[in-house]
Amino acid sequence: MTTPPALDRVNVTHEWGVLKEAVVGRVIDFQVPERIGAGLPGVLDFVPESTRRDLPRWAGRLWSEADPDGYGRAVEQADGLARFLTGRGVAVHRPRELTELELGAYGSEGDRFSMQTFVRDPMIVVGDHVIESALRLPARFKERFGLRPVFAEAVARGARYSVMPPPPPYRTTEVPGATGPFLEGGDVLVLGRDILVGCGRGGTASDRAGARWLAELLGDGYRVRAVPLSEAVIHLDDGLTAVREGLAVVCREQYPEGVPDPVADWELIDVSLSDAVNLLAGNSLVLGPGEVVVDTRLTDLAEALTARDVTVHTLPFDAVTPFAGGFRCAHHPLVREPEPGAT
Repeated sequence: MTTPPALDRVNVTHEWGVLKEAVVGRVIDFQVPERIGAGLPGVLDFVPESTRRDLPRWAGRLWSEADPDGYGRAVEQADGLARFLTGRGVAVHRPRELTELELGAYGSEGDRFSMQTFVRDPMIVVGDHVIESALRLPARFKERFGLRPVFAEAVARGARYSVMPPPPPYRTTEVPGATGPFLEGGDVLVLGRDILVGCGRGGTASDRAGARWLAELLGDGYRVRAVPLSEAVIHLDDGLTAVREGLAVVCREQYPEGVPDPVADWELIDVSLSDAVNLLAGNSLVLGPGEVVVDTRLTDLAEALTARDVTVHTLPFDAVTPFAGGFRCAHHPLVREPEPGAT
């Protein structure tokens, strides 16, 4: 954990506030479950095409053994993101490694698969409220444990802290019919008092019960809006980045009922569903109003943003995105400097 001598109170009011402090995920090795040798279950249809091709061939093996080059580059790219942010003066926290007991938690299917890369999902920050969320995929239940030291430190600085009811154990094949509430950070966008919550038709992440839970927690001062999503994606932020007020990157195809308000009235830069799923083109890291980090492969997007006076930084992330997460997924802000007069 790398922190400056003094830290501001936890506060996130807008997606585009200047990033001052964040958690950045780490890449850990994992064993691909043996059962995947027969093919990925349909509940994982949202993963990129390359992953659907590779994982069945890696069944029963450690990632580092099955794909040493990809594993090594993924470690370096996640660590490189942390170094980049630290170099800009952002206070960076990393989740601690899981213990052997924690890795075996919720192991109802006899595997120890886990990731700690996409810290966006097991936590949510709205204002000064830190929320330990309820993840839907069984293999992800245990991610909360590595973040609890970060939560405790935030509480010590005055943050409010809430824990969603953890779901009961169930098999991966039972995910679509599992009983919530479920709420994942990749589905939550903070736009001042408007909070968007993606609710996917594939039933693999947040649900309407999770959106209602959040609305009740935050109270009448917020407008929590459930946003239907295509079953082709897992999270709202697969295809939505609020670059600054009035400008967003959007994958229109992932919204069966249209781009949600209030973003629908903004200037929109379009990305395709294929690029949103396979390259996480709609999933960027916002450093501040009109300043973003995007994948080096997304040259057209970088040019479109630059043409709109956005400062664009590019970093490699091609070894990370095959696991269905991009730059927004790989970090979670704890402190964003609010815009003057923002409410």
